Amino acid sequence: MKKRIALLTHFYPPEPCAAANRARSLVKALLNEGNDVTVVTSFPSFPSRCLQADDAWRLFRLEDTDGARVVRLFTATFRGLPGARLLHWVFSAVAQSVFLLTTRRRFESIVVTMPPITLALPALVGSMRHRAKLVVDVRDVYPDIAIAMGEWREGGFLARATEWVARLLYQRAALVTAVTPTALRQIGSRGVPENRLLLAPNGCEAPESRPVPQAREDHKFVALYAGNLGLASDLDVLLDAAEMLRANDRIEIWIAGDGVEGDRIRKRVEDECLSNVRLLGPLSRAVAMQRTADADISLVPLRKGIDESIPTKIFDALSVGCPVLVGADGEARATALASRGGIVISPGDARALAKALLRLAALNKNTLRATGERGRSYVVKFYQRDIIMLNYSQRIAAL
Repeated sequence: MKKRIALLTHFYPPEPCAAANRARSLVKALLNEGNDVTVVTSFPSFPSRCLQADDAWRLFRLEDTDGARVVRLFTATFRGLPGARLLHWVFSAVAQSVFLLTTRRRFESIVVTMPPITLALPALVGSMRHRAKLVVDVRDVYPDIAIAMGEWREGGFLARATEWVARLLYQRAALVTAVTPTALRQIGSRGVPENRLLLAPNGCEAPESRPVPQAREDHKFVALYAGNLGLASDLDVLLDAAEMLRANDRIEIWIAGDGVEGDRIRKRVEDECLSNVRLLGPLSRAVAMQRTADADISLVPLRKGIDESIPTKIFDALSVGCPVLVGADGEARATALASRGGIVISPGDARALAKALLRLAALNKNTLRATGERGRSYVVKFYQRDIIMLNYSQRIAAL
């Protein structure tokens, strides 16, 4: 049965990030099932953390994207100010709440994908105002992830306040999804019944969209990090390893993307004259996937203590036949091992990373590519995003 569904998200294409790609994939699946979908989001500001000149101080804009009605709402950026990200998220959450309170269009289901946790406000407001079924799509479990990264103190005010908000949201929800089994267990421990929980992992694009690797003539061994330069990824371990590999003129570390850690990482590369590190800046998804296909190895470094996350860059890399070098514990480590598409090391260990890169650079490239192809077979079989989102959208429709 056709439903009117509102998807609340902070990130949406053209923003080049995993959250935006997941939201678009879910919208596509919902549309393919015959639903009427409205995306409620902000004006694009990721990864630059700045709005385009035409979008600054604009109250709203309506778009028709891929058959969905996209409502972009006022927000503001505060780059350089303390608490800039939180202020930005709060402005966006308030704008979405006002829209849901005042719109004449009625919604039968409201899907919120988070973080940021501030989207709990419009999710709760919208579900009550429209008497709609609420679906909470959890990519990172808060406050658990912030405590694991060392951003928040366990038992501190922010952790306790966020815990209260999360529990309130889960209590209201008809369905709560998570991207990994560990995250699903964390949510279930808050008293959410099993029949209201769904595992909806991240995944890879369909096989026919795979870019063809392009041969390089420089004979370098390229280790690529492509993704958000955020707090969950241990980017310093890449630079520490690069420092150890200065004497090897064949191995290069390429970093593609931007984010809250971008300025600091760029400054470290410049101050330490790391000539074997190449900063590519933010790339479109198509270009980033091509760079990944061309690379010899894809780097996935997570901070210690983050056990519940499987970065989408693992699926992206393996989907194009690029093997992965994963520095992580928990779900990311287990996925890399199960795929047989790469190797794993302990998180935060720059020396182990440098040794692994030296060992991999000495291998025949056909051997490396065969490893990547094993991983590709695995993710195509178990983690095709279209199939995952089809099952997800059907569960939403059944509420």
